[in-house]
Amino acid sequence: MAVVLKEPGEDGADAIIRMARARMDEAYSAEQPHRERAEDDLRNVIGDQWPDEERAEREDDGRPCLTINILAQNVRQVTGQIRSLNPAIKVTAADSAANKDTAEVIEGMIRHIENKSDASSVYEAATESAAASSIGYWRVRADYADGDTFDQELKIERVFNPFSVFLDPFAKDPTRKDARYGFVVAEVPKEEFEAQYPDAQVSAITSDHKLPNFEQWMTSDSVTVAEYFWVEEREHEIALLPSGQVIRGPFPKGVELKRKRMVKDPQVMWAKITGADVLEGPMEFPCRYIPIVAVTGEEWHLGEETYRSSVIRFAKDPQRMFNYAASTDAEVTASQPKAPFMVSTKQIAGLEDFWAEMGVKNRPYLPYNPDAEAGMPQRVNPPVASQALQLQMQMAAENIKRTTGIYDASLGARSNETSGRAILARKEESQNATSIYADNMVKAITHTGCILVDMIPRIYDTQRMVRILGEDGQEKMEAINQMVMTANGPQTYNDMTVGRYGVNVSVGPSYSAKREETQQGLQSLLQAVPGAAQLIGDLYVSTMEWEHADRAAERLRKMLPPGVAEESDEEMTPEQMQAKQMQMQQAQREAQMQQEAQAIAKAKAEAEAAEAQGKARKANAEADTIEFDLAVKRGAVKAAVEEAVAGTAHAMTMRQAGAQPTF
Repeated sequence: MAVVLKEPGEDGADAIIRMARARMDEAYSAEQPHRERAEDDLRNVIGDQWPDEERAEREDDGRPCLTINILAQNVRQVTGQIRSLNPAIKVTAADSAANKDTAEVIEGMIRHIENKSDASSVYEAATESAAASSIGYWRVRADYADGDTFDQELKIERVFNPFSVFLDPFAKDPTRKDARYGFVVAEVPKEEFEAQYPDAQVSAITSDHKLPNFEQWMTSDSVTVAEYFWVEEREHEIALLPSGQVIRGPFPKGVELKRKRMVKDPQVMWAKITGADVLEGPMEFPCRYIPIVAVTGEEWHLGEETYRSSVIRFAKDPQRMFNYAASTDAEVTASQPKAPFMVSTKQIAGLEDFWAEMGVKNRPYLPYNPDAEAGMPQRVNPPVASQALQLQMQMAAENIKRTTGIYDASLGARSNETSGRAILARKEESQNATSIYADNMVKAITHTGCILVDMIPRIYDTQRMVRILGEDGQEKMEAINQMVMTANGPQTYNDMTVGRYGVNVSVGPSYSAKREETQQGLQSLLQAVPGAAQLIGDLYVSTMEWEHADRAAERLRKMLPPGVAEESDEEMTPEQMQAKQMQMQQAQREAQMQQEAQAIAKAKAEAEAAEAQGKARKANAEADTIEFDLAVKRGAVKAAVEEAVAGTAHAMTMRQAGAQPTF
């Protein structure tokens, strides 16, 4: 069922604009309080921590207005923890039509997409935005590959401005995967817009579609162009066959169906719009999800109202206290070398300019005119630094730690913990306090994997060679959707359109860290069992990072006893290659025979089931016939009995009347 409903006399484009404007107002109204708080968070992180009036007043008076930005390092601490996670998308077969080999190919394709898109930087930037301002975004899109081709590729792109995204305010999932619609807006200069879309309307939105003090779609110098995504639900019917197979309607006549039901399939639509025109589209976007992924900070739900927070949201007040105390302390300290002298007017008569430069020039002497009544000029005692200000700064710094949950040990600073275990415990405590950001990033990457798995069969839908990336970073080319001939006829190799695949994200050390751990483990094994070097020496050397390590490992592998080494195709002799091919063909034949046997067994079972059903129907028919015959016979007997009874009664009546019965 479509989301965009037409009103009488309204065409498709008008319906899209009407719905888009209403939804933009809805999203903006719900999101505006979050955006105001998020903007204030970002300004504090970048160091804009003084109120404008206070800063202007201090600058006019020449008073210090210091900003000791402690908040930025707290945000960096969260993102530093995230950078050590090394999340990796894993793809698994989710039904009987999927297979492990194709799952590995899809996983390798996703690694290549991430590598080409620099996805790790995209993920980190969005999570950093969530830590600093409570939310960040990235998006998935398809574009044509380089060169003269119609093949498309998938890309993961960073959304640099989190305030350019408007999503369904009723979406509750941290990744916003349950959103019904979404906008990505951009301000285009009016001249550029008119040159690119000369036939489009450039007009202001009516007041009925504006919010107070906010022009979502147009200003005097620019036009807001939005990519508008929305979900339409399309219904189709499915049925269950007696064999257990599920088929999709329309159904052929004469087929026995055990069960039927209606299913709704979500389909994302896309259009590029202004507040008055549809510039491009509408068209189907090849995915069931809105391709905008959110990474959120902490969220609390108070009834239907949602409150979203960043890691520094409640540390802004102690940060301002720290700045006030530091500025006041600096002001007091700066005034100490400028402590004034107490003099009479006679003592500095004619020397006013000389004495006026006393605070800015370091002179070896200060001349004055003798004045018997005043005595020598005397310096007034300078103001003493306030211990209360120092204590205030310490308290403010401690309050920043308490509100963020990030303490000195996790920042690498020396604290009151002395033992290694105590330091690790305090670091773990800080990580637990900010773990929501890492968890939400992992959820967002998992959802990204689901989007990619859903889009790959739609984008990579033809026979082609694709580049895949292994866990070790090695690239190779792989054929997908390739038609091959087998004993059972043509079959598709690495068919992207068949089967369902699941997604999960593993978090742990990187491949290089795993390689180092493997090296240490093999080294410990060789120290404990020196004789194992003859069998695993090649594996140990292959974990080394020095030059020619791979060549050395290859030579050691060639020295392994027969039956231990796994020879590669390049090293095999023609005889060995032929023998290997024969073994593979034999294995394929056995597998095909097994498949054929399973198919025959299944067909036999279905035939037996059909025969049993036929026999049951025949038995039911025979039973019905017998029952009918019995019913007929019962009717004939009943009629004969009734006739005999009637004849007897008639004879008795005649006998009583003195008449003879007639026959």
